[in-house]
Amino acid sequence: MKIFLAPLQGMTVAGYRNAFARHFGGIDAYYSPFIATSEVNKVNKLLLKDILPENNDPAVKLIPQILGNNGMQFKVFAEAISNLGYYEINWNIGCPYPTVTSKKKGAGMLPYPDMIKSFLDKACSGNSYVVTVKMRLGMESPEEGMRVIEVLNDYPLGGVIIHARTGVQKYDGNVDLEAFIKMASLCKHEITYNGDIFTYEDYQRISMRIPFVENFMLGRGALINPFLPSEIKGNIAAPENKIDIIRAFHNEIFDYYRNRVSGDKHLCDKMMEFWSYMSVNLNKDGKFMKKLKKCRNISHYLELVNQLLGTDSVWTDAILS
Repeated sequence: MKIFLAPLQGMTVAGYRNAFARHFGGIDAYYSPFIATSEVNKVNKLLLKDILPENNDPAVKLIPQILGNNGMQFKVFAEAISNLGYYEINWNIGCPYPTVTSKKKGAGMLPYPDMIKSFLDKACSGNSYVVTVKMRLGMESPEEGMRVIEVLNDYPLGGVIIHARTGVQKYDGNVDLEAFIKMASLCKHEITYNGDIFTYEDYQRISMRIPFVENFMLGRGALINPFLPSEIKGNIAAPENKIDIIRAFHNEIFDYYRNRVSGDKHLCDKMMEFWSYMSVNLNKDGKFMKKLKKCRNISHYLELVNQLLGTDSVWTDAILS
């Protein structure tokens, strides 16, 4: 059984991935936030900054992800990425946000199986890399996803990751395990399940429904409780160590952004995004986030964090149990 970390734009960047692996582990491969294709003959190195080998710990297995609907553009970008030493390239046809789907990209491509076929005819021809696909059940309905799977079966893909929601759901509502099972059963490629694993109990409940699936992708659940991947694998950190681990993780992320953004306000904003996940279990009454949203300088920010992470803080059972 393998566990992958899902890509979250603006969050799971190189510094976050490196720190997560160092302090928590449990992840077999990390997927990068998507790189959007464009009509170029040569890919500017700045577009690949997040995945450059010098910015990523060599011990952390990274799978670069590309977003686009043009097979030739994908190929140009994928070959540039392959030249950096990456063998697997993931194609995103699952992003549900309207700014993407309105352009027939991400999940917006799922209603168009002929377009997907045309894309893969070009993207999968004569490559030095293998293509994997991250998708949803469909844009509007699982029937769309079933037709897409029939197309994917005709190509030499390295695997298919299915988020068990439609695009129109975004991250709302419930995952549809019945639709996922039908789709996964039709697929000839190795399947990875993605969607709504926030606790070990979630993992147990879902994995029992899909015993034929060996790979699981965690997204928001791992960012909210970064101990979760290791706990799923049976490696449970001692309660008395968890505070120190989270504090060290935070400090590394803080230093990473402090060296990359300009001004207290920008740094506070980046760390507020970090805490929008991490504080879910640590501060359930929401008071910390309310104070953080008003924070405009680093000294105030560090004072708030020390209050939350201090030895006299009140920690919830979700983290310390």
